[in-house]
Formats: sequence, C-alpha cells, structure tokens
Amino acid sequence: MTMTLDLPIQRFYFLRHGQTPSNAKGVFQGSRDVPLNENGLEQAQAASQIFADEPLSRIVASPMTRVRQTLAPTAEHFGFEPTFHDGFKERNFDELEGTPVPQSLSKDPSTRAKEFMEFWYSPPKGVETIDDFYSRVKEATEGLVQTENTLVVAHGGVLRALLDLMEKQEYLTQNVYANARPIRFERTGTGDRWRFFAYSKSKGGFVDLD
Repeated sequence: MTMTLDLPIQRFYFLRHGQTPSNAKGVFQGSRDVPLNENGLEQAQAASQIFADEPLSRIVASPMTRVRQTLAPTAEHFGFEPTFHDGFKERNFDELEGTPVPQSLSKDPSTRAKEFMEFWYSPPKGVETIDDFYSRVKEATEGLVQTENTLVVAHGGVLRALLDLMEKQEYLTQNVYANARPIRFERTGTGDRWRFFAYSKSKGGFVDLD
C-alpha cells in the first residue's frame, strides 16, 4: 500500500459518528445502516457545541444513517447543506458484520497491536480489501476536501484510512477513535507533515496528539 493523501489545504476537521447499539455491544457494523442510540444522539449535540466555536466552511460525509444523524446538529447550526459521498462509507466487513469484534487475549501491547495490524491489512476473504477501501476514501477526500476548514463526518475505519494515507501509521492501534470526538488536522504548508489534534473535554479544547 503506497497511497498518500494529496490536498491543497492546510486545515480540515473530522468527526466519527456517535455511538450506535452495535458500538455499545462491541460488534462489527461496517456496511450495515445502523442508527445512533440515545447516547449517540447526545454525543452529536455535544459535538455541535464544540464545532460552533470553529470556522467550519462546509460538511462532506458518508451517507449512512448514523452519520447523517451525527452531523445534523452541526449542519443546522451553520446552515450547511452537507455533501454526501459513498467513498466515505465504512469498510465492508462482509460476514463479520453483526459478530463480536475479536479481543486479543494477550496482555502485551505490542502483540495486541501486531494482531490488529495483521487483521486490518490482511482480513478474511470477503472483507473489503485495504487497497479498495483506501482508494475510495482517498478519491472522496481529494475530490471534496478542497476548501479550508471542511468537516468530514464518517466512520472509525475512514479515520484509520486517513491517518494511514497521511503516513501516521503509529495511530492505527492507539485509542483515538472515540465516537463523536472532534478532530482537527493541520499543517503550515502543502508539503509539510499533517499534525493531529483531538478535542479534550478535560482541557476544554483541541490538544496536539503529535
């Protein structure tokens, strides 16, 4: 996998959808069109309050129901009409959808990380390949994130793909994928490395994870 992300901007935002019943149960949902639960709806409202203080210019998003529900309060606040693109849909996990996400039995963090990476890059037959998944995320992002301060609302797998395309593989196994946690990516020039910021409730603002 040698793809990288090529964007003409220096800052954009990302928001994973709020919690769903599948998230709460710890099962794969992937291409299944699962709505938010009550907690997820509350998370969407909380995220909109955070974004109210940010200079958002537009919203681009996955068309899946859980994403539409998540972005609705933010879109209403700014008066935006979101643009939807299938390229931002979650990875298709095929027959794994609806089954429990496997948990490593190892207590060693490096072993758990290795097991996840093996699954992520070489999943069982039928799961959308990494090349197909990354290609559509790259196409959607490069096609629609052309304006500074665009907000992308999508899924945990899409965030992993973006981080990988930004050559930030060190985050693929870290706990940075919380539901409805506002994220900001920025850099000082088009050729510079992206910096990764996530909202911290305890800090009351975005913190630099790099």
